[in-house]
Amino acid sequence: MNENNSTKLDRFLWTLSGFKSSIISSCGIDKFHAKIISVLLIIVGLYAALAWTFFFQTFSESIYIPVLAGLFMGFFIIAFDRALISSLSSGKTNYFSLGFRFLLAILLGVFLSQPMILKFYQPEISREVEILADKKVAERKVELAALYKTELENLESQKATLQTQIDDTQNLLSAAESDFKIEMDGSGGTGKYGYSTVAKQKEKILRRYEQDFSSIRQANIPKIEAIQTQIDDFNNKVSNEIDLYQSENNVFGTLIQAEALEAIIDNDASGTLKFRFYLLSLILILIELSALIAKMLFKMESYKGKVSLIEMEEVKTIENEKEIILTKMDELKTLRLESEVALQKQYFEDAKEVNNSKLAEHLQSWKTDGEGTAKQYWNAFKDKLTLERNF
Repeated sequence: MNENNSTKLDRFLWTLSGFKSSIISSCGIDKFHAKIISVLLIIVGLYAALAWTFFFQTFSESIYIPVLAGLFMGFFIIAFDRALISSLSSGKTNYFSLGFRFLLAILLGVFLSQPMILKFYQPEISREVEILADKKVAERKVELAALYKTELENLESQKATLQTQIDDTQNLLSAAESDFKIEMDGSGGTGKYGYSTVAKQKEKILRRYEQDFSSIRQANIPKIEAIQTQIDDFNNKVSNEIDLYQSENNVFGTLIQAEALEAIIDNDASGTLKFRFYLLSLILILIELSALIAKMLFKMESYKGKVSLIEMEEVKTIENEKEIILTKMDELKTLRLESEVALQKQYFEDAKEVNNSKLAEHLQSWKTDGEGTAKQYWNAFKDKLTLERNF
């Protein structure tokens, strides 16, 4: 079957897989292999588009961005694999590009398997995410407490000092009041009942402590309240920041889900989840490389030989054209040189009589000139009648 007998679908599949339809159409077995590679390449492109769309959908609310990004990645994978298959088919293997493609497949396989595992184990991931979220909130509280620790400790210290002054003065007042009472009823002190001289002195002490206590309360209570207001402001600020942190992280992103997956894998004693993760990664890698693997399995020597022959013919044709052009240039150079030399000879032959006449006129002028020197006429002779001025 030649190219004229092939269908449009055949030519499309051959071209898509990186084969030249005019050549592959004359290869009996290889054209069938090329169709298989093309179908696998389409599957790889669709898989890449769907996988990348799914991946971008995990952190994008818009449906258009994941779809466009997925289509772009699918087109890129098809174009890159097509270039590699075309280079392999022509017998010129670029091992650097091939290694890059295998590395890309491995990275994408591991990279894309993660969101799939997250989807498969969504209930377990959600529970683990909530635990991690609570831990992160607690860590945030500790960070904020450490951030405002110095200010809070300073305010608490000032408040405690002011309250200690009030408590100490109140203790002195209570002790003075007790001394005065037992002095008055005779149960203590001097043992005299009634408002004696000692009782009067203790009363004065009591009244002085009452004044001190009242003064200290009036001075310290507003300060304590002001300090407590500042402490409450700091606490409210910490509480508001915690609430803000929780509201901003209410929707769990891909990173915390990946962290939850890692925690589940570490806690999975049976190793089932880890095994499934690696198995899924391997499956995705093989799907991505299926078209290249098929090309390596199909050696396609017939197509490769014809391509090699065409390239040899083209190279030989170019070399022949180069040789013809160079030969023409050499021949033209020789003809041009011969033509110019002949013209120059003819010029000097025809110029002999003119030169002799000019020389005679020059010598006659020297004979009639009584002042001119030999050097002057020699220089004039060289300027007018010779091609070289200095020799």
